[in-house]
Amino acid sequence: MAVKVSGETTLLVNGIIAGAALFLIAVILVVVLIRAKKQGSEAFKDREKSFWVREVAIFVASILIPVLCIFIHFELVPTIFLCGCGVIASWVGMQELFPKKKD
Repeated sequence: MAVKVSGETTLLVNGIIAGAALFLIAVILVVVLIRAKKQGSEAFKDREKSFWVREVAIFVASILIPVLCIFIHFELVPTIFLCGCGVIASWVGMQELFPKKKD
């Protein structure tokens, strides 16, 4: 007894999922800015160029994945997984940028 879902409903749900993922990524980026202001620029001076290239690539890719889910219409489960990967990527990027201090 499968339930038929129309194409318009699927597009709406996919848009909502991608919008929620973009909102979560925006929250993580705001947290990154707040933490960077709190720690000051001295914590970032000893980082190499390759580190910054990787960080920028992570954050750009984490934004592009949900945006692509808006324009490329996948089914529900792939959209959830792809948008979730974008959110997790931005979270991991933040964790690399601000590692936990050892006691």
